[in-house]
Amino acid sequence: MKRCTYNPTLFIALALALGVAVGLVVGAPMTEIKFVGEIFFSLVQMCMVPFVMGQIIAAVGSLTPRELGNIGIKAILLFFVTSLIAAAFGVFTSEIFKPGLMADGAALVAGASSDAAVTHVSLAETLTSFFSKNIVSSMAAGAMVPCIVFSLFFGVALSLYREKHKTSHVFSLIEELNELLLIIIRMVMNVAPVGVFAYVSSSVGALGISMVLSVGKFILVLFGTSLVFCALWYVVVALYCRLPLGKLFMKTVPMVVMSAATISSAMTLPVEMEDAKRKIGLRRDICDLVLPLGVPLNSNGKALQLAVTAMFVAQLYGMEFTGGALIQCAMISWLLSFANAAAPGGTLISLTMLFPALGLPMDAIAIVGGLEYITAGIGTPPNVISDVFCGMLVAQHEENGINRDIFFGKKDYVESIDTLEG
Repeated sequence: MKRCTYNPTLFIALALALGVAVGLVVGAPMTEIKFVGEIFFSLVQMCMVPFVMGQIIAAVGSLTPRELGNIGIKAILLFFVTSLIAAAFGVFTSEIFKPGLMADGAALVAGASSDAAVTHVSLAETLTSFFSKNIVSSMAAGAMVPCIVFSLFFGVALSLYREKHKTSHVFSLIEELNELLLIIIRMVMNVAPVGVFAYVSSSVGALGISMVLSVGKFILVLFGTSLVFCALWYVVVALYCRLPLGKLFMKTVPMVVMSAATISSAMTLPVEMEDAKRKIGLRRDICDLVLPLGVPLNSNGKALQLAVTAMFVAQLYGMEFTGGALIQCAMISWLLSFANAAAPGGTLISLTMLFPALGLPMDAIAIVGGLEYITAGIGTPPNVISDVFCGMLVAQHEENGINRDIFFGKKDYVESIDTLEG
């Protein structure tokens, strides 16, 4: 008899669907179990900062200075360009379909009220925040960007040290620490369906069907825009890397489901990295550098989501953007996507910066703020697949960057020799 195996992706998808259904049927009482979902997210997040930092330090430290400059610069340029394209695409589709022009828009505006404080952040302040005065306090605060910057410096120092001394006990220690953290994350992910069900059902129960229906056009445009953007991403990568489109899509399904359920790129990172290496065949050093680096620096979905949200609110309040204002909307959405928190709830922080920067009323947060789980669930999958696809585009120019034998299932991934054999 064939043994039944536990499939986390399948059970998370079922938990997500069941959570939506139960939340709609039961309603507000489901908010009583929200703490279960919050405990699950806390368990995953407790390892995320050291895990991301460790992966980047080990990845950068394993490369020679020449390899580091080649791969790292290409990846960062791709992150910036694709996120800007995503923001522009969100503005473009919103201008065509106008999600804010709806019959009950006046009622929504009239009922909106918010006590959210305006967050004014200048470009100079944003750039300054990328560099930590105290890395321990940055880690404690979960500030991903300064932690990434520190990790890059640490990794470069390790690379230079290993180039000179040929070996490093610190490098071996960090690699072992990464393995231990990954074991903890895998243990926590075994109970992911329970946590996802509790969080989704409580969020939908608090939101209610009426609000979902009243802003249905906005959600539909956001979902359609994200879907088309992702489809174009798949086509571009499949053609550029000369891989079958259908097979490429199937290999990314688990990470897409995980990202939609957890609404966090950071939480999806372990699954994303394993599938990129074991299913797609992405070379280990490229995967271990590009994918963790993409968590704070590559937010295609967030840039697109912020752009569509801004356009929706502007149209809802009769403040439609034209000409240079459309460009400004895309640029600000793009810049704020880099300040995106890698955990659930980060959207609200971004909105308090986005709305005043574009002259939009803060009261609109009362309309879109309650849709956090739905909008983030739509916006997170593009973040995740764009990390992998940027890695694949970089790998296409590297020797044995993508192991096609692994991609087509002709051989299994071997951790210890994949860097040598591609």
